[in-house]
Amino acid sequence: MPTVEVTSNPLTPSTRLRAALRLTRFMAARGSDPAHVVVSFRTAEPMAYFAGGMPLTTYEDDAGPERTARWASVVCHIHRDRDHDYRARLADEIAQALGVDPDGAHLTVHFRPTRPDHVFYLHEGSMTSAGPAPAGRDQQKGLQHARP
Repeated sequence: MPTVEVTSNPLTPSTRLRAALRLTRFMAARGSDPAHVVVSFRTAEPMAYFAGGMPLTTYEDDAGPERTARWASVVCHIHRDRDHDYRARLADEIAQALGVDPDGAHLTVHFRPTRPDHVFYLHEGSMTSAGPAPAGRDQQKGLQHARP
């Protein structure tokens, strides 16, 4: 279950929707089940995010949502078999999806390779993963999200 967690300055709902759709399409085109791609957004409260000791979240961030990210910190949980090329392309796709200014924005993308059998999700009333299924259960259940 690939997961992208974005913490940034306030973004409009339409900006978040466009970014989530774009990232889902990117991952689906590379083998992930789109139903298992999770993108979440969190707006950092004022004076909560610093780079080089300087706050990137100021009290001015309360002025209202914006259409692009002036700064963002992103954490991606992806299949452990994804290679450097995939990670580099996904990082670039995230920058484009968030509309960051390549010259003036602050963006970090952290990748946390994750084994599919370490991710559990609710499916048909029970928790499942891509790990070995108990005897009598469908062995293919839960494997769609695990494709590298």
